[in-house]
Amino acid sequence: MSGDEKKKLSVALTSENAEIRKKALSELKKLDKTAAIPILVSALSEKNDDIQADLGKALLAYKDAALPYLVQAFADPSWRLRQAASRIIGAMGDSALTRFLELIPRNADDVDFWMVQTLGLMGGEAVSYLVRAFKHPNHKIRLAAVRSAVNSNHPDIVPPLLAMLEESSWPLRKAAFDSLERLQHLNPQAIIDSLKNASHEAKFWVIRLAGEKRDSRLIPIFCSIIERDPEESKLEAIRALCLIETPETRKILVGFLSHRSWIIRKTAADALWEQGLGAADEVISAVAAPNADARYWSVKLLGQSNEPRAFALLLDRLQDPDSSVRAAACTALGAIGDKRAAAPLMAMMADPAEEVRTGAMLAVGQIGQKEDKAKPSIPAHLLPENQSACPTCGKQVGRNFAFCPFCLGHLKKACPKCGRAIEAGWKGCPDCGKAV
Repeated sequence: MSGDEKKKLSVALTSENAEIRKKALSELKKLDKTAAIPILVSALSEKNDDIQADLGKALLAYKDAALPYLVQAFADPSWRLRQAASRIIGAMGDSALTRFLELIPRNADDVDFWMVQTLGLMGGEAVSYLVRAFKHPNHKIRLAAVRSAVNSNHPDIVPPLLAMLEESSWPLRKAAFDSLERLQHLNPQAIIDSLKNASHEAKFWVIRLAGEKRDSRLIPIFCSIIERDPEESKLEAIRALCLIETPETRKILVGFLSHRSWIIRKTAADALWEQGLGAADEVISAVAAPNADARYWSVKLLGQSNEPRAFALLLDRLQDPDSSVRAAACTALGAIGDKRAAAPLMAMMADPAEEVRTGAMLAVGQIGQKEDKAKPSIPAHLLPENQSACPTCGKQVGRNFAFCPFCLGHLKKACPKCGRAIEAGWKGCPDCGKAV
């Protein structure tokens, strides 16, 4: 086949007309595979998905014979062609793995990059070779290997990815986490084991993964982390508990409202707030707790909620022995805006603690503002003192109206000369002097 004929055939293979492509593929089958395969591979840079699919099927039919040409395509300038070649080799699976590895040249970083992408697509036995690429001397290729692991869909890839969470490079850790988010369901036991054995640096990421499972069996492990691990892991464990919406976790979170660490208390309060009214009973139980911190945070949470039982409980906390709780109760009552709290809050302005007096003053102001906003604005013409009866239909209308909006009758006399409205009792027009 001459060069012009090959060019013509290549153009037909990439035609958007399916019949033309079908005819070209039939012509291609008549050629020797050493002539046909290069033509197919060179056409892989096409953007059209239907064309790509047809070319891929044709190349897969050549099996191992197409491998050398597809591997060679990894060095092609066209990114789309390299991607297509990787996808086709990946579709060949384990049967092509040994031959594929033999064809890969050494120390060619660009080729290595596409090799790891392809190994991820191949899955099966290729997983062990992909894991080896996690230690490649080129950081870019290591990163590509970790990211492509998500395509392997194999449980054996989970432990090596968990090990990558121990890396000093943040991009590598983040890439491993992203892949694990989609693969952790394949090997949940590996996640649980890592929760117990991972370093503090890696445990932060593992807790986030485990939290997404919302598994109540992990509650004791999360609680242990909150008590023993560094602060970053503690906070992530609290957020993980928040995702497990059960009475048990809510009681645990309420318990952390009295923790010795302020940031633990704050994070636990935020977690309870995210659980909304479902946590109301547990929060209410802490309003009268022996610990002042627990009372303080429970009062703040009730002030932000729509819990009907909160009002009476907050009024009681105005007499709390701890000034911070009394101040929080003032703020919470102001946020609720119930005018029944105005008198008790006024009394709190004589409290010996400045923070309480300030909180009470601001809360009274809030209640006043909410009352003002609650009052409907009445148009002036609807006020009784601004109305009079229409002489035509008898309905009440605004005194300043010239016409009745109900019957369109004239409400005021008009000057016959200039049209000025004449008030009752006037003998003439004040503008033109015309007698009326």
